[in-house]
Amino acid sequence: MLKKCLILIIGVLISGWHPSGVQAENSYRIVTVQHQTFQPYTLSLKGFRQGIQQSEAADKIIIDTFNADGDIAALDAFVASLETRQDVDLIFSIGTHSTQRTVREIKTIPIVFTDLGAPETSGVITDWQGSGANYTGVETRDYVGIGIHLLHELMAFQRIGMIYLKGSPSHEGTIQKVTELSHEAGFEFFNEGFSLRDENNQVLPKEEIRENITAALEKVAPKVDVFYVQISNAFDQNFDLFFDCFKKYSLPSTGEPIYITKGLVIGIGRDKEKFGLQCAEYALRILDGADPGRLPMDVGKDFSISLNIEAATVVGYNPSIDILGAADQIFREIEPTD
Repeated sequence: MLKKCLILIIGVLISGWHPSGVQAENSYRIVTVQHQTFQPYTLSLKGFRQGIQQSEAADKIIIDTFNADGDIAALDAFVASLETRQDVDLIFSIGTHSTQRTVREIKTIPIVFTDLGAPETSGVITDWQGSGANYTGVETRDYVGIGIHLLHELMAFQRIGMIYLKGSPSHEGTIQKVTELSHEAGFEFFNEGFSLRDENNQVLPKEEIRENITAALEKVAPKVDVFYVQISNAFDQNFDLFFDCFKKYSLPSTGEPIYITKGLVIGIGRDKEKFGLQCAEYALRILDGADPGRLPMDVGKDFSISLNIEAATVVGYNPSIDILGAADQIFREIEPTD
């Protein structure tokens, strides 16, 4: 009997058994999770898919996607269901909402994440060198602070402004970080928050959201000499309000590169498609046996600056030679909006 048990154990080891229960010669299943449709998330997923498809293991990997389309209850239910599934070998989590939930609820499946709006205050990262748990990710430490500090050197602004979504961990985290940076760097920081939901946690009507954005902009814009636009699906969908405000006050704008073709003057931030590629590299390493808890997370590459010449002209801003020289991409027109 003992001899048969030993033979069985040896046979299992030789067959390539992994802690996830997936044999090396079988296919792997990756599930991607995001809480809404958003351009940066789309770019991250595109890069991730490309990285997997270009790998030698591409024909062994199945990718399933889940998008909650803004339904947080549906996101919670789906994440809870993953913990009991036996067919998932890795989760690719995109965005703060999805990542907070997956790392909190999922303890037996490796997780790779990206697109944390404010990584330091998300509650996900406590040690950039490794989680010591079942997850890792591709991010840039204090990327908003890096961008604003660089812009302060290039533009020598004295007062910068932002509006933000109340209750958003990424937005409120960014406000906290920029407040600290303003004290260190010696510039003034003005900000105004508002909510997308009512007291019953129901999403406000579109027109009321637009009124709230306009009111917040009007409280901040007259006080500053440059405006920073945080990453937000709500801001993306209503960027015309921002652009109208910038034209009204002849105010140069900066912020996430996703707005550059909509009329932002200077985009500064992360190349999300390349971040997705890096996430694919991590996923492949983990499927090959690497411990996600030992993989560092402050590894985001390709921090870029873009400049929209037409947007600068519209608001009466003349970019300096330093800004022109620092720009990785230069756009010369604003795309028409619907």
